[in-house]
Amino acid sequence: MQNKFIALLIVIIIAVCGVSAFLLTQNNNTENNNITDNNGSNDNINNTMKNKNMNLGNTNFKGNTDENGIIASLNGPLYSSEGKTINLTWKITNNGNDTINNVSAEDQSSSHNFGTLAPGESKIYSVSLNIPTLAQVKEDFGPDATVSNPFSIGGYSISYLLNGEEFQFNSNSIDIKLV
Repeated sequence: MQNKFIALLIVIIIAVCGVSAFLLTQNNNTENNNITDNNGSNDNINNTMKNKNMNLGNTNFKGNTDENGIIASLNGPLYSSEGKTINLTWKITNNGNDTINNVSAEDQSSSHNFGTLAPGESKIYSVSLNIPTLAQVKEDFGPDATVSNPFSIGGYSISYLLNGEEFQFNSNSIDIKLV
């Protein structure tokens, strides 16, 4: 009887220690990320990532601005994983004083003609991109190839006409953490 009591006591102590350790690690794996929505509304979004679950928030880069006050920004998810298709947003804003014409943007796999942008006007275009799996990268680049983490996207190029002169520059790049 005494041996059964001691065995039961040991099981209870181990269970309490296990539950305590589990609860302590749960609190350490929680991150709160306040980000700003990239749709131009400046509303704050509170995203919580618990136990390494995917945070579905977006990057919020203001982009790159050229000498004429034209802004080109690239935004996408903060987190994703190999093999997932993600949506990227190209946004061009004319913060200059003159209308720009023949506004176009392109990256390695997509292009879009934005047309004309008046002063203060913005236009948005969405692009889908597949993040390759390790198997796809090895197939394309050899057995020693890897998928970089974070997964980097180099941005897109912009060209436009202002008073008959052509201008070109690049948007910002982004890094997406793979989870």
